[in-house]
Amino acid sequence: MHYGAHQDQYVQFYEPERIIARGAVMIIHGGYWREKYTASLGVPLAQDLAARGIPAYNLEYRRGPGSAAKMLADARLALGLVKEEGPITLMGHSAGAQLACVLAAHDQRVSQVISQAGVLDLDTAQRLKLSDSAVEEMLGGAPLGACNPVELWPMPARVVIFHGRDDGDVPPRIARIAAQKAAALGQEHSFSLFDGDHYTWIDPHSSQWAACVRALSPLHY
Repeated sequence: MHYGAHQDQYVQFYEPERIIARGAVMIIHGGYWREKYTASLGVPLAQDLAARGIPAYNLEYRRGPGSAAKMLADARLALGLVKEEGPITLMGHSAGAQLACVLAAHDQRVSQVISQAGVLDLDTAQRLKLSDSAVEEMLGGAPLGACNPVELWPMPARVVIFHGRDDGDVPPRIARIAAQKAAALGQEHSFSLFDGDHYTWIDPHSSQWAACVRALSPLHY
């Protein structure tokens, strides 16, 4: 389903053969906001969710230098295509978790964000120059605060923070700082560290993915 004229303005819908869950989940892929990383990363996760009886949407959005405002605009349009009644969970991996949190802060339809190794503190990520200064590249001069999840809390949606102890792409300290700020700001959240690296979260056969599925209960099941 396309929600705009650009080639990257689309969302893939995976409909279960038999719906047994309430609401829907939207998958938001990562890749440090760079164009070479696509929605193909989210396909196995969306397929797995549909097989479990939950409607799943796999989001593609405009990425690249200076894409901060375009990403949010795209995500808001795509969310409007979700037709299911009930709770909506945004499941974002890496940079996708940043977009998921920003979207949740702007749209009260979102009930929950599940952050899979998420870049939740852009200030720290920028100071660490993660992925060759990817934050600065994505912002393109836009104000950091408007895009920084930890500066948009508290928001109505619950935030589930998952991270791997051996993550070499987004250091675990990002998750720890985010959890500390969530607690200080009164943001409803949970925080869990697991064994594994940056990519175990998007492997539908991993125990980390199983934890993400469990986090959908009792909201959706």
